[in-house]
Amino acid sequence: MNRSQIQLIVQISETGSFTKAGEELHMTQPAVSRAVATIEAELGTKLIMRNKKNGLFFTDVGERVLIIFRNILNDLQKVDELIAAEQGLEIGKVHIGAYPTACTRFIPKIIRTMEDLYPGLEIKISEGSVDQVKDWLRSKTVDVGMIIPPEEDFDIVPLMKDQLIVVMHSSHPLYLKERIDISDLQDEDIIIGRGGYELQIHSLFKDLNLKPKVRFVIDYIDTALCMVQEGLGITITTKKNILSLPKDVVFRELKPNTYRDIGIAVPNMNDISKATEVFIQTACSLFKNDN
Repeated sequence: MNRSQIQLIVQISETGSFTKAGEELHMTQPAVSRAVATIEAELGTKLIMRNKKNGLFFTDVGERVLIIFRNILNDLQKVDELIAAEQGLEIGKVHIGAYPTACTRFIPKIIRTMEDLYPGLEIKISEGSVDQVKDWLRSKTVDVGMIIPPEEDFDIVPLMKDQLIVVMHSSHPLYLKERIDISDLQDEDIIIGRGGYELQIHSLFKDLNLKPKVRFVIDYIDTALCMVQEGLGITITTKKNILSLPKDVVFRELKPNTYRDIGIAVPNMNDISKATEVFIQTACSLFKNDN
């Protein structure tokens, strides 16, 4: 089995389509189908299935083969980078997974700096929830991810700390307080965001033998802010998670100061490519004062 065949299977997984994978690799859809059939015949098993209900999906063995194929491509990339470095060139690829806040607040600045310093690097980004980024890291779909620690499955490089705040409508009585204790929130309707917030918020309440009164659990901060604007509750988020507040929506800091960690995760720090190393170094350099 050659490199092009391995790339094709991985590309089908990433695009979810024979046609789109073919477009990326400059192959026609019939050529992709023939190539997949050849690979499956060579391996003696089905890797990819299709039906009306689920569309295209990988079999159980196909999912396991995918991880191996991604490892092979990663090792081949390291060979390319090694040869390029020997010739005085800077090349490589890095696939970044990041949750929406990271994509809007941090990733653009990192990419711009990397492109200025290393124009030969190829950068790809996938945006999803924190849980999706973790799944992508486990399956080796991405090389590196921005996540919310703790997470025992990965090696994590601390990037920054982000201060927790309480967001509320300007007419809320708590806005009259300069800072807010967790005990002030025990009877409040709370809108909690997924992706790293739930455990920390529940832990803050548990430390005081309290339980938060959770009214809604949402995925995106903009949804929470609109709910707060309508007086449906308060939300606990972080300063860097907010670009701007809607009309009549305000915030107060928690007392004592409370922070959420943001980290850069890889499956194994001893097995990363030069391009991934450059991403980590660039990010840490840009945000070294944000702790």
